[in-house]
Amino acid sequence: MIEPNLLELKKELHIELLKAAKEARSLGYNPTQFNRMLLEEGGYVVAKKLIVKTSSGFNNLWELNRLDLSTEAIILREKFRPLFTIEELELAKNRLHEFNYEIDNEKTNLPPLQPSGRIREFNSYSDILKANIIFEHIVNGLQHRELDEVILGLNSQNSKGFQSMGILHFLGIRADYKGLFEGKELQEVIGILSEQGKDYEEPVRLLSLLDNTALVNAINDDIEAEQVEEGRGIEGAVQYYYGKRYERDLNNRKLAIKKHGLDCYVCGFNFEDTYGDRGKDFIEVHHIQPLSTLEEAMEINPETDLVPLCANCHRMVHRKKDNVLSVEELKQIVKKSI
Repeated sequence: MIEPNLLELKKELHIELLKAAKEARSLGYNPTQFNRMLLEEGGYVVAKKLIVKTSSGFNNLWELNRLDLSTEAIILREKFRPLFTIEELELAKNRLHEFNYEIDNEKTNLPPLQPSGRIREFNSYSDILKANIIFEHIVNGLQHRELDEVILGLNSQNSKGFQSMGILHFLGIRADYKGLFEGKELQEVIGILSEQGKDYEEPVRLLSLLDNTALVNAINDDIEAEQVEEGRGIEGAVQYYYGKRYERDLNNRKLAIKKHGLDCYVCGFNFEDTYGDRGKDFIEVHHIQPLSTLEEAMEINPETDLVPLCANCHRMVHRKKDNVLSVEELKQIVKKSI
């Protein structure tokens, strides 16, 4: 299902954009087209569109010396950052910089990094593990021994936290960073570190590997679009039917896509290759065990229970309800037709 916090954030963003439009009107600028777009498409969709280009409204607000009312300034508020990708936030930030607008969250002063120069532990682990160590240390305040055990799977009585400590110290992240970003979302942390300059490029690169904002938003948008099309809400935990488009657990769908990618498992079709931005991050997800055969809810393993299929292959798998094909059977049919 759609993550409640993101859904609420979208609603709050819409309200803030409406407030900004109302304030602009009181200053003598009536953003008629902007208001119409908000009414027809909603604040989140409008914001995504306006990020990629400088609108006439932006220029009007600049002339009024009120860029704080611009869409760019609003989406850069810490609370709304989780709705947007790093690239989108950078576009908004750079546009405001061009017009000499100072962004509030750039004022954050951080303790200086103190790199150790010792690279052995840093080179011993994958980037994802290192990213999780950074996040859990600077956001959730886990100590070195806890990180060794929880993230690296080591016996902390033997490792004594030296592996995680070595990784953090190589990056210059010392004790004064422990829990420094407590309560902040990943996007907020990345945004703050990105503003600190070249010394923070490696921590930002690693933390960005944990950022699923674009994928989560794309999945949420797809699910919302289907709800509107079908005129109904999301079903319950167990689905007793064939061939539905979405795995309703957002996290399972996200993990399935991250594990298997966005190419159709049967024919290799990629929606973005054919449809460009319209098809970005889209693929249908297929339950290897048909949902209709389940008598009760079961725990889904995204790696073994779900595979990505294009719309055509997904329909062919489920076309005959008494003879649902396996993906391997469909692969053989496709191979014979080539």
